[in-house]
Amino acid sequence: MHHWHSGGSVSSEERLETVVDPIDVFRAQWGTYQKVIRENYMFHREILAAYRMAIDNLPGPLKVLDLGCGDACQICDILPPGRVTEYSGCDLSRQALDIARKNLAPFGSRARLLCDDMLAVLKAAPDNHFDVACSSYALHHLSYEQKKSFFIECRRTLCDKGVFILADIMREEDETPAEYYDRYIARMETEWVRLTESEQSSVQEHIRSCDYPESPSVLQSMADDAGFHCSQRLEKHTWHQAWCYGV
Repeated sequence: MHHWHSGGSVSSEERLETVVDPIDVFRAQWGTYQKVIRENYMFHREILAAYRMAIDNLPGPLKVLDLGCGDACQICDILPPGRVTEYSGCDLSRQALDIARKNLAPFGSRARLLCDDMLAVLKAAPDNHFDVACSSYALHHLSYEQKKSFFIECRRTLCDKGVFILADIMREEDETPAEYYDRYIARMETEWVRLTESEQSSVQEHIRSCDYPESPSVLQSMADDAGFHCSQRLEKHTWHQAWCYGV
């Protein structure tokens, strides 16, 4: 599932002064995210249960495309290896994929991992190939236009009766981006009590600089335009939602 990448660019002068080991950055951010998952601050348990139910209802065996797979530990909880003939996962973090490789060992040669941007992976995917595409807490990093392309490419690579299962942060229908940022962060300050001050500020900076959540109706409209014929909400907890878009 989604993880936080370090945001912002660094000038060459700054880089000379501070040599940052990307693995150290990853460990710090990954450690924070693991804490968020453990404390269930983003409702991973409920979202995961809804995901599992949606996938359990699909006839197998399945070819699965996991976009923004992170360390793939959640997908391993949801998908018994016996139900999968092919698993393709992608993420921008090599360190996360190193962990994913170990987690996916039971899938053997059926698992393929790509260190690449999920939109690029989608565009390179074959037509009418996958039974399931899924993405968790990653789509909201894309711009509006990129999200539109994402749905179009997703529809193209899914076979007949294929589904796209999305877990993500979504703004309320009447909420502006500014209201969303303020409300989400206010709730985080009140409820995410196990995070240290520096973890809080790092997450807040990430939210304000890297998150572009849409409302469910905007995403549904993108899905409709791309050729998905049925959209169903599986779960909702505050801004955290799971949806299934069917071909």
